[in-house]
Amino acid sequence: MPNTRIGLIGYGGWTRLAFVPALRQHDQVQIVSAAAPSDVSQDKIRGELGSEVCVFDDFGALLDGPDLDAVMVAVPDSIHESVMTAVLDTSLAVYYEPPLSDNPDGILKMINHLLKSDQITHSDLEMGFATVIHRAADLVRQGAVGALQMVRLSLRSDWAQFEGPNLCLSHHLGPWYMDGLNSIVGESPKRVLVMDGSGQSGRRQHCSLAHLDYDGCWGTIDLNINSLDNLETTIQVVGDEGDLTVDYFQSKIRLRTKANPNGDVLEIPPAMPVVGGWPGEAESVAGFLSAVENGTPNRTDGKMAAQLYLAGLAVEKSKNTGSWVAIKEVEALEIPS
Repeated sequence: MPNTRIGLIGYGGWTRLAFVPALRQHDQVQIVSAAAPSDVSQDKIRGELGSEVCVFDDFGALLDGPDLDAVMVAVPDSIHESVMTAVLDTSLAVYYEPPLSDNPDGILKMINHLLKSDQITHSDLEMGFATVIHRAADLVRQGAVGALQMVRLSLRSDWAQFEGPNLCLSHHLGPWYMDGLNSIVGESPKRVLVMDGSGQSGRRQHCSLAHLDYDGCWGTIDLNINSLDNLETTIQVVGDEGDLTVDYFQSKIRLRTKANPNGDVLEIPPAMPVVGGWPGEAESVAGFLSAVENGTPNRTDGKMAAQLYLAGLAVEKSKNTGSWVAIKEVEALEIPS
C-alpha cells in the first residue's frame, strides 16, 4: 500500500505537538514537505522531521512543490483565509484549523468556497472525535437520562494571554464547542442568543455566553478564557430522569438517575494515544487519513463545517443586536458559481 504524502503548512506549536505525533501513529504516512516563514521554524523542521523533508518559507511554494495527497494547515488566524483560498483552489485534501477567516465577511466568502470545492476537507474538531463524547452521546440515545432538557458546556482557560481574531469569542471557539454539544444532542441548533462580556476593546471578550435553541432542548456554551482555574472543559446534560457530567480532559462521565441518585463514575479511555493534550485529536487525524485513503469524506466535511460557521455568523449578529438570531441552513444558501 503506498504512503499517503502529507505537506504541513505552518510549523508552530500545534503542528509539532499534535499533527506530527498523530501522523506518527500511522505507518503508511510520509511527511513530504513543510512550510514555515521563520528561519527558527525551518531549522526545527529539518531537525525534527529529517533532511529528506522539503522545507519552504511560503505555503504557495509548498503547493507548487513535490507531489502531495493532502496538506494539514495550522497557521495564524490572520492568514487562514489566504492559505485556505489557495489550498481550496487545488485538488488536495486538506485538514485545517478553524476559523476560515478572521472576519465575518471573509468567513461567508470562505463558506461559499468550501461548499464549491470538490476535494476532501476536514475541519479539525477534535472534541467531536473524543471517545468520552461518543460515549455520552450513546448514553443519551439509550435514554440514560430520559428526555433531554438542557445541555451546558463550560470552558475555563488562561488563553486571554494569546492573541485572537476580532470575532466574538463564542464565534471564534464555537466550531469546536458547538460540535461537542451537537454530537451529544444529535442535531444542530436552530437559533442563538449571545450575552457577551464588555471588559476588553474589540469584539473578542474574555467571557461569553451563547444560548442555543435545539428545538425542544436548551443549550449553553459558557466561555471564560481569563480564568483562575486550570484548563477544563465540562459538559452537563440534564434529562427528565437524570443527568450526566462529562469531564472532557479527564475522559470521565458521572451519571446519576432517579433510580441511582448517588450515581456512577465511568472511566472512558481514549481510543488512541492522546496528542497535544487534547482527547480526540489523534482520532480526528486518523479519520482524515482514512478519508484521504478511501476518497470518501467523513463527518467533518464541507457541509457539516459550513453549518457550524453559519452558526458563528449568527453569533456575530446576535452580539450586534442583543437578540435571538435564526441560524441559516446550508441547504438554503445560494452558492455563487
